[in-house]
Amino acid sequence: MELLLQIVLLIAFITTVGWLCGRVLGVRFGRWERIFVGAMGWFAGAVVAIYVLCDDGTLEVSDFGEVIGVIAVTIGFGMLAALPIAITVDLLTRRPAGRPRKRKRRWLHPVRATKAALAPYGRLREVAGNARREGLLHLRYASANALDSPEFAVRLRKTLEDSGGMLVKFGQIASTRSDMLPETLTTELAQLRADVRPVPADEVREVLESELGEPVETAFASFDFEPLAAASIGQTHRAVLRDDTKVVVKVQRPHIDEVVERDAAVLRLAARQAERRSEAARRVRARVLVEELIAGIEEELDYLHEASSGTRLRENLGEQPGIGVPIVHTTLSTPRVLVMEEVPGRPIDDAAAVDATGVPRVDLANRLLASFLAQVLHDGLYHGDPHPGNLFIDVEGKIWFLDFGAVGRLDAVSLEGLQGLGIGFAMRDASVLARAVRHLAGGDALNVDVRALEIDLAQLLGDLDAGGGMDPKMIGEVLDVMERHDLFPPGSITILSRALLTLEGTLMVVDPGFDLARQGGQVLADERDKADPQELLQHELLRALPSLRTLPEHTEAVANQLRSGRLTVRTERYSGGDRRVVETWIDRVTLAATGLLGSVACAILLLAAAITDDSDIQQALWIVGFAGLAFSCVLLMRAAAQALRRLPVREEEYG
Repeated sequence: MELLLQIVLLIAFITTVGWLCGRVLGVRFGRWERIFVGAMGWFAGAVVAIYVLCDDGTLEVSDFGEVIGVIAVTIGFGMLAALPIAITVDLLTRRPAGRPRKRKRRWLHPVRATKAALAPYGRLREVAGNARREGLLHLRYASANALDSPEFAVRLRKTLEDSGGMLVKFGQIASTRSDMLPETLTTELAQLRADVRPVPADEVREVLESELGEPVETAFASFDFEPLAAASIGQTHRAVLRDDTKVVVKVQRPHIDEVVERDAAVLRLAARQAERRSEAARRVRARVLVEELIAGIEEELDYLHEASSGTRLRENLGEQPGIGVPIVHTTLSTPRVLVMEEVPGRPIDDAAAVDATGVPRVDLANRLLASFLAQVLHDGLYHGDPHPGNLFIDVEGKIWFLDFGAVGRLDAVSLEGLQGLGIGFAMRDASVLARAVRHLAGGDALNVDVRALEIDLAQLLGDLDAGGGMDPKMIGEVLDVMERHDLFPPGSITILSRALLTLEGTLMVVDPGFDLARQGGQVLADERDKADPQELLQHELLRALPSLRTLPEHTEAVANQLRSGRLTVRTERYSGGDRRVVETWIDRVTLAATGLLGSVACAILLLAAAITDDSDIQQALWIVGFAGLAFSCVLLMRAAAQALRRLPVREEEYG
C-alpha cells in the first residue's frame, strides 16, 4: 500500500511540477523538459527527506503518519529544488525567438530517421572535400576582401558544380542576390549549370499515378515520356488532354524533398562554421542568406502555389494586348504535378524568332516594360524572375510569361508606398518621394530627419533629370537612401528591386538600344495622366472620414474650455512605450527586492527561533521562517529566470 501510494504520488509530481515551475518562473518547457525537471526535483526531495528523517541512511516508517511526513518533506524540498533545475534546463534548451521547434514523428521510422540524421554529415564531408580540392578552404579566403576576388568566385562556382544536387540550385538563386553579394560573385554564380539527368519513364509514371490517382493513359490522351527539359526540382513533358488540348506537364523528381532537406542541413552547417571562422561570411550574413535561399527552394516544391500564382496573374492581365499567360489546368495539378497550356513560341532571347514576328524590337521592349510596371503598380502581383528563359514569343509577337515559381507580391502598404514613389518621380517632387519613403518605413520613420531625407532624395531627382528619364532600377537607389537614414523597407520592395534589375537585362536582350530611363519615365507619366483626380480625391476623403466626422465636436469642446478658463495642457515624462519599459523595470526591481528582503527577514526569524527557550514560540518561528524563506526563494528564482532569459541565444546551435 505504501509503495503504491509513493508510485502514484511520484507520477503526479513528475507530470505536474514541470508545468508548475514554468508558470512560477514565467518560462515555457516542452514535454520532455517538464518530465526531466519533475524527476530531478523528486530525486532531490527524496535525498533531503532521507537525510533529514533518518540517521543511518535508511528510512523506516512505522505508521501512516510518518509516511505522510516523508512525502510532505519530499514534495516540499522537491519543488524548491526543481526551480533552479528548471532555470538551468531553460538556459540549455532555449531557442531564438521566432524559431519554432520542429516536431517530426521520426520515431515511427527509426531506420529512415537514422539515415536522414547522418546524411547531412556525409554530404558535408563530400562538399568539404570538393572545396578543399578547389583550394576554397585556404586562409586567404577568410578575409572580407575575398568576396570581391574573381579567383574566389570561380573556386566557389566549381565547388558547387562538383557537389551537384540542390547546391547548384542554391547557387543559381544566390546569383540573383545582388543586394547581399558583390557583383563579382553574382556574375560568376550566374554561370552555374546543373548537370541533371532526366528521371526514368517508370519513375515519372509512378509520380503521376500517385498524384493523380489514376493511370497516365486515363488522365491524358497521350503523354510523351521523353522530357522537354530537366531541371533540379522537376522536368517537363508534352502531353495531350482528352479534349485534344496540348499541354506541358511539370513533374517533380521523386524524393526531391529529402534531397532539399539534406542539402539545406549541409548549407546551414557550412554557414554556421563559415561565420565562426571567416570575416567574409560574416560580412554577407551567411546564415541569413542561407535561410532565405532555403525558404525560396521550399516554396518551389509546392506546385499548387505556382498554379495559384499563374492563375491569378492571368486574371490580372486580362486582355492586355500582346501579353499572355498560359492557362493552368487546376483539376490536374497537384503539389508535385503542374499541368498548363503549351505555348507555341520560342524563348525571347532567340534573335531569329524575335525578328520573324515582324514587330519592331523597341515596341516589344516597350510592351514588356509596360506590362511589368502595370503588374506592380495596379495588381501588386508580378512575375518575380523575368529573365529571357521565362519569356516566350510566338509568331505574332505575343510575349508569354512562364514559370510562376517566383512571383512577387506587394501588400497594400507597400503598393501604396510604391505608387507614391512613382508619382514623386513623375512630378520631380522630393517631398512626395519623402512621404512615400516614410510610408514604406512605417514606425521606423518616426524619428527620421525629414529635411535630410528630402535633400538626399532631391539629389536622386537631380541624377534622374541629368539622365533624361525615369529608370526603374532607381528604386534600388531609393533603398540605399533609406538604409543611410536607418529606415528599413518591407522585404517585398527589396525583391522587386532585384526583379527590376533582371528585367533590365532582358529588355537589353530584346532591344540592345532600348532607353530604359526615358521609356520608364514615359510609362509612369502615362499612369499618372490616366489617374482620375476625382477618384483620388474620393479615396483620400474616405480615408479621412472618421477624423472629419468628429472634428466639429472636438473643436466645440476646446472652444468651451477656452471660454471658461478650464483648458489645461498636461504632459507626461513617460508615456506609451517608455512608460511600459519603466513600469517593467520597476516591477522587476520590486520583485527582486521583495525576495531579497524577505530572505533576510526570514533568516532573522530562524535565528530567533534557535535562541528562544519557549517551545511554542520556537515552533511558530520555525514555521513562519521556513515558509517565508521558501516564498522568498521562489521570488528570487523568478527574478533570476526572467533576467537570464534576456541573455542572447547562440543561434548557431539551432540549425
